Amino acid sequence: MSENPFTILTREPVPDSRVDEHAVIARGRARVRRRRALTAAGAGLAVAVVIGAVAFAQQRPQPRPTPVGPTPSPSVSACGAEPLPELGPTAWVVVDGSGRYIAASQAAGDMPVVVSGPGGTHTFAAVPRINVAGVNGSGTVVGNVENDSDADGYVIDGGTTVALGRPKGALNVRVQAVNDTGDVVGDARMPGNTFRAVVWRHGQWSRPQLLPTPNGEQSSAYGIAADGRIVGSVGATPQPYLWSPDGTARPLPPPTGKPGGMAVDIAGDWAAGPVNYVANSVPQPNGRRAARPPMTWARWNLRTGEVVPIEASPLTVGTAGLLADGTVVLADTRTVTLWTEAGTTPVPAPESAGRWLMTGASERGTLVGIAIDGDQRAAFRWACR
Repeated sequence: MSENPFTILTREPVPDSRVDEHAVIARGRARVRRRRALTAAGAGLAVAVVIGAVAFAQQRPQPRPTPVGPTPSPSVSACGAEPLPELGPTAWVVVDGSGRYIAASQAAGDMPVVVSGPGGTHTFAAVPRINVAGVNGSGTVVGNVENDSDADGYVIDGGTTVALGRPKGALNVRVQAVNDTGDVVGDARMPGNTFRAVVWRHGQWSRPQLLPTPNGEQSSAYGIAADGRIVGSVGATPQPYLWSPDGTARPLPPPTGKPGGMAVDIAGDWAAGPVNYVANSVPQPNGRRAARPPMTWARWNLRTGEVVPIEASPLTVGTAGLLADGTVVLADTRTVTLWTEAGTTPVPAPESAGRWLMTGASERGTLVGIAIDGDQRAAFRWACR
């Protein structure tokens, strides 16, 4: 998963009252930034389009089917918060799809990256001020360093930090997610503050590939599944979109009365993201948009085509991710809720946490987040399956 790109609640202290109207919501998937908006991308398309094979040169295994329909709400008693002291003072934390690897940006100095997994815990100097955006099942980490106007994307692969290559003419690139194959997705900011969805194949970090779009429209990519499916948006007025590894692509229809939006998380046969986005967002100087709560989220069944709207609470600002059974992890600055069609279940806060944020979720139900107590920040994990 991605870091859920729509959990962009700042690394500054979480407000005690309501969320700043300019706070950007970002998952999951993925798709982490300080009060910067996700790309507005997506144009309404009526039919699937066949796209060039260049961005999907590698064949992927077929996705494993996942259950269709509602699932029982997870037990609160099985979802308690567990501290992760090995990660140190944590500014942001993400988890891979399996729940085995956890990566964190430390809230100190130049924000070194800490990765904890089956091989132990390791600290990487990386590059100054890098904010983790995702980690995969091999411990490969992706992240961004903010610049004056946007961000620059990096990958930490095998302990080595590499700047991701820019497409010709791009001003910068921002990374959103990495899958277990090691492929990375994000977008490139082009002249005129337009954007194009980009994929970097594993090990080919200097060779970005633009994801084809109808008529070359602008686009962004926020999540990538293990089998190579990519979710994002296409067009200047955002339309949720799905790119498939067989070279086809199609829009994901928003719920009735909730036009436009973007798909930011993908897990199993499910995708999720905000809809009616333009109506609930404002443009920023760099061409991105900042969202204002409350937001309406939607979940798509990628196998049946069904879309279900999720009406959030007034303070809900996004999701921390999406589980493989279709459970959506709704988050704001005070509460986290596991949503299914069968009902909702609150996730308990860490003990003695003044404020806390859920920042990531694995497909199997491991959630991660940070608790803030004055100047102290600590990482926590919840095992909700």
